[in-house]
Amino acid sequence: MKFPVEQILNLPDMKVLDFQELVGEEIIITIEKSVNYSACNSCGKITHSIHQNHWRMIHDLPWNKKSVLLKINRRQFKCHKCKKVFSEKLDFVDKSKGYTKRLATDIVQQVLNSNIRSVAQRNGLSDEEVESMLKKQGSQILNINLSQVKKLGIDEKSSDQYGKCLNS
Repeated sequence: MKFPVEQILNLPDMKVLDFQELVGEEIIITIEKSVNYSACNSCGKITHSIHQNHWRMIHDLPWNKKSVLLKINRRQFKCHKCKKVFSEKLDFVDKSKGYTKRLATDIVQQVLNSNIRSVAQRNGLSDEEVESMLKKQGSQILNINLSQVKKLGIDEKSSDQYGKCLNS
């Protein structure tokens, strides 16, 4: 039984425009929002006036050990009420990030069972990209600002001392 790419991709409100599988390399899925309007970020008014189309490549979860790139048309709209130009909101990707939220969550889970360097190499990412995902996910989960943290470590001596105190 074959499933439509849209169903497998599981991104609500998005429609698949094209699907390309580059032999032995990667999968590129071209998508855009299925509606032709957006609510203004400033005043909330709905507008259908498309100002520009911006195509971006976003990394997503791999399929069958092949990397997946989403080629997304992130449209800019113009609000006729407040005259501002704004980009449509995409719930599955953070602003100015080159990867989906679900990929970031998966990468964080991998790091919990491994380390940054091996996860980066295994997923074709840089150490910095993996660190960025960790910081973003950590700040969302813990709701704290980690921008000043340089290094984080566990002192084995302290944890041993803590264990001895508990056992006493």
